[in-house]
Amino acid sequence: MKTALVGALAAGGLVCATGSADAYSATRVPLRTSHGVGVYAAATSAAKKVGDDVLPGYGNAIWAMCWQVGQNVGNAGDVWYDTVEVEYNGPGFPNVQYFTDGTAWTFAPYVDGAAAFHNGLPQCPQSIPS
Repeated sequence: MKTALVGALAAGGLVCATGSADAYSATRVPLRTSHGVGVYAAATSAAKKVGDDVLPGYGNAIWAMCWQVGQNVGNAGDVWYDTVEVEYNGPGFPNVQYFTDGTAWTFAPYVDGAAAFHNGLPQCPQSIPS
């Protein structure tokens, strides 16, 4: 029994050390800026959009797994959230859109001024495509 527990802990440590976005939970990040937020296929505004823009003022939110460095947008920064869900609450809604981990990205400064990044949202593992 003790050997099995040690083996399980060692395996768990390996998962944490090598990283996988699935190793932690998504964090709900409410929109807190006056910007509309595009949902892109990569951490750059040059990528195709994979979802509707998320608009401010309706209580909309994204669910972020982690963050990574991507395109620098003006003087706002270069932090992007790996977005697995978007809550749309505007006219004609409520609606929720889901994304496979690593397939949708939102620009953190436009979502919440990058507050989740500054408050402990984990960095994405390097294996997630940008």
